[in-house]
Amino acid sequence: MRKRLAGLSLALLAAPLLSGCVAVAIPAVAGSTIVGKRVVDGSENAATERVVASAAVPSPVPSPQSEITQLPATIAPASAPALPPPAAYPDPASPLPSGQTNFARFVRYTQAAARQAAAGAELPSAVLSDPVAIDGKRRRCVSGEQLVAVIDLDPAGRVFAPLASPSKLTGLALGLAVLRQEGVEIAWLSDLSTTQSGSLRTALEQSGLDPRGQDIISLRREESDTKDQRRASLAAITCIIAIAGDERPDFDTRFKYLRNAEAGAGIEPLIGDGWFLIEPLLGK
Repeated sequence: MRKRLAGLSLALLAAPLLSGCVAVAIPAVAGSTIVGKRVVDGSENAATERVVASAAVPSPVPSPQSEITQLPATIAPASAPALPPPAAYPDPASPLPSGQTNFARFVRYTQAAARQAAAGAELPSAVLSDPVAIDGKRRRCVSGEQLVAVIDLDPAGRVFAPLASPSKLTGLALGLAVLRQEGVEIAWLSDLSTTQSGSLRTALEQSGLDPRGQDIISLRREESDTKDQRRASLAAITCIIAIAGDERPDFDTRFKYLRNAEAGAGIEPLIGDGWFLIEPLLGK
């Protein structure tokens, strides 16, 4: 059974966010500080708000057994039991916004992965196994880890700015609801300051993307705080099976330092197979 994060709320040490709540220390993972914002009763239905607070987390040195090359987009190893195909998405009754075809692929891939995990299959993570190499080898997800799909909110070249009154995004919200139904946690990643967490939470709720305020949000606490560090913190305690963003560095900062396109030949095939280029979900 997959380990739920309901009892492991990931929140920041930010006084404005703790009003009316009790802060509970959670054991540190790989040198990071993780503090729960709300005490939950352990019920599977307990709603939580959580924020990933990061510190520099060194990527673990993988053993030869832990390295895994990318699997086909179906995720299914040859020995995996046959499963029914994922439910049709998108639903014609709730069409996607223009240009969001890849978002549908992101949803279908993640849903298929969740079903394979439920059937006992071992999955490749969407996080690379080596902290330096660009050979495309991924971490291996451990059986029982909570499955997480990460969505980067920042448009290319700037930081996401939450809209005061975002439109309802019914088609996109349906896709995320499909993933939650499969037991996948949604994590929203941005370099937005943690002081804006309330505005982000409101925008996600009003747009319908996180109507219950239950998703993980991962924001920048200080200048030295990077997305790679926060992804690593989350990957240390969960299985990140898919990442969506509007540019390649949203998946891994190594893309910023490639000398040329050929230098990234080892990681480029992950686009569409764990990494998905999508249009910004809440505006450019």
